[in-house]
Amino acid sequence: MTLKEYKFHQPGNTACFVCDHVMNRNRPILMVIHNIDGDWQFVCGLSDHDNSNIRIISLQQAAEIDPSINDIYEIPAGVGADRESVNGKWELFNANED
Repeated sequence: MTLKEYKFHQPGNTACFVCDHVMNRNRPILMVIHNIDGDWQFVCGLSDHDNSNIRIISLQQAAEIDPSINDIYEIPAGVGADRESVNGKWELFNANED
């Protein structure tokens, strides 16, 4: 599948982190974190993830899994966004690590 609209400033082949639930399309992306170092994370929002759930895919692949992440392509590093459901509104939060 080719994505019709890709808004992120980073190249489509930029590596990002997803949980296996998102990668396998078992659960939707409900939380996005743009780490202070510039990395992106797209996860389903379950609280019981550990390192065994993490997968690396391209930013373009993440946008193909859920094109609605294009709505928050401009969030700055150190900020995250979450939502209650796929159709929910993205709510921003401070994602700086202490």
